Amino acid sequence: MRHRKFQLSDGLMLVAVLIWAANYSILKIALKEIPPLPLNGIRLLLSSAVLVIWFLITERNFKVQKEHILKIVLLSISGYTIYQYIFIRGIDLTNASNTAVIFGVGPIMISLFSVFAKHETIKPIAWIGILMGFLGVYITIMGKAGGLSLSSKSLQGDLLIFGAVILWAHYSVSARPLLRTYSPLKFTMLTMTIGSLLFFPVTIGALRTLPYAAISFKAWFCMAFSGVMALSVGLIIWFYSVQKIGNSQTAVYSNLPPALAMVFAWLLLSERISPSLMIGAAIIFLGIYFTRKGRGIS
Repeated sequence: MRHRKFQLSDGLMLVAVLIWAANYSILKIALKEIPPLPLNGIRLLLSSAVLVIWFLITERNFKVQKEHILKIVLLSISGYTIYQYIFIRGIDLTNASNTAVIFGVGPIMISLFSVFAKHETIKPIAWIGILMGFLGVYITIMGKAGGLSLSSKSLQGDLLIFGAVILWAHYSVSARPLLRTYSPLKFTMLTMTIGSLLFFPVTIGALRTLPYAAISFKAWFCMAFSGVMALSVGLIIWFYSVQKIGNSQTAVYSNLPPALAMVFAWLLLSERISPSLMIGAAIIFLGIYFTRKGRGIS
């Protein structure tokens, strides 16, 4: 397959990467005042509402083929309800460095699922690129956090995060056949809305005891930004890219947010940028280049 030129989907994915990178610091600001579970519950409902409104304005066709209903519901449960629950639990038990490194495995898992599903073929040079991307994330996070925590509590969190990575990889790859029938907006709106409604009962207890009046405007704004931009806009871009250029080439961009997140952490939270950031970012960009050269859509 001939190496293609940089196109719209690449530019949009870079926008999504910037949103997700900023989301790291923005969520950290919100979490100072809003606990994780109610924060995630409200964030998911807000994002779903935005997607439904956006869909009503642009498409309005809610029709779903009967043979796709069960698959969409199952993907909603795995991709949002279960994923969001174990993701929040995992973050609560482990630290940021472990989480970021484990999520660096995401592109590898997506490539494995894509090959298994016969969506794509991966040449050796692409595997090298994917592994380089993971190495870049690892170097970046190791340099900032000073290493990985291997305590038993952290290990439980690590396993939950790894489970979340597997669920997201499965969700992303399984979505691709459906994206031949449904637009990225419609698919994301349906799965997120169903998944969020099923997630909401888990948050009811925490929402009842949440001190709403004591939460600042800044925290609410950060939560709203995360829900609208990181989830709604970011996911629409993600699936548009999956639809246009495939799973593996889209997934490799997920290596970038951890590195760029440190830049936003420096700007928004006054955190120090380490030399490992620059080294890790360079390796990640090389990984993206090699992965682009060595993948093909089946």
